[in-house]
Amino acid sequence: MVLSAVGAAIHGWWAWRFDGWNATSSVGLGSSQTSCSVVVCLHNEAERVAGLVEGLTPALNALEQAGWTVSALAVNHGSTDATAVALAAATSKDPRWKMMDVAQTRASKKEALVAGVEASDGDVVVVTDADCRPLDPDWLVQMTAGAGSAWDVHVGLSLPAQRTTLLHRLQRLEARRVAQKAAGAVMAGRPYLGFGRNMAFTRDIWDRVGGMTGHEHLPSGDDDLWLQAAVKRGARVSVNVNRNAQTHSEWPSTWAAWRRQKSRHFSASKAYPSALHARLGLPAVGWLLLAAGVVHNPSGTSVAFAALAFILRTLTFGMFLHRAGQPRREAWELVLEPLVSAFRTWAWWKGQTSESTSWK
Repeated sequence: MVLSAVGAAIHGWWAWRFDGWNATSSVGLGSSQTSCSVVVCLHNEAERVAGLVEGLTPALNALEQAGWTVSALAVNHGSTDATAVALAAATSKDPRWKMMDVAQTRASKKEALVAGVEASDGDVVVVTDADCRPLDPDWLVQMTAGAGSAWDVHVGLSLPAQRTTLLHRLQRLEARRVAQKAAGAVMAGRPYLGFGRNMAFTRDIWDRVGGMTGHEHLPSGDDDLWLQAAVKRGARVSVNVNRNAQTHSEWPSTWAAWRRQKSRHFSASKAYPSALHARLGLPAVGWLLLAAGVVHNPSGTSVAFAALAFILRTLTFGMFLHRAGQPRREAWELVLEPLVSAFRTWAWWKGQTSESTSWK
């Protein structure tokens, strides 16, 4: 029973401290900046270019109408398809758009991102991906609110489409849980996780961090490792879970493609500090203690402690979903988390035993 009690206590503490149930929006805060650049890196994305430009136009218009100077920069990162041609055609219709070509020399988009940010001219930079679309025209207004005055780095969410297959249901669950972890860490004053699909930062903090220095060799980490470096340099980090501040993103359509994506993501975790690894492992320790308590002493009390821990995590997950504009009732999908954990273990193992693939 003691094991179960300790496991339940760990989950109760985590739910209160790190589950992001009280994550809020930064909208309404004044900004000390007035110019913004959106930077998008593309590699063999010819079929997405037209939709990208069309999808971002309402957001560019809304921020411009709010009094900001707005620009967008598309970085063609060594594409071998018609991406460059498509970009030239699409961006020529809007003077706010520029494009540049960067040769691909690494299995990562970091060099393209660094080149793009350095070439952009906004005091605030918002990054996203070619397969992402804002859920609302106010996306940039939301993501730039409070820039410079309230935050140096602003973490936004990017969730996958609503679909019903098991693959997409598990992807959606993982995306929501990762978003909850990111928001909870920021609200707890321990930010460590950002999303290259939807993140904003000031020019000043970018210069202080010095780009991707220190982890250029890793296939991933252009978001979370960079954010961790920014925190070390005194960055104020905020999170915006408002639905209007989110982007909609495409996720891999096959199990193998999703596995390769996760293997790339795990490459960044190698560079996480040991203390962070220990903290992130606490929930797993809690579940192990609860399971051990039930096996060792299968009493009603042990089972009750395990049920209490699950109910607490489900309730806080539901509260987070509600604040993020997602159906609270879908918090029940936490019962599928063991499947996600098994998949992540497989992806991690494959990443350790075979070479990780490039970002595209």
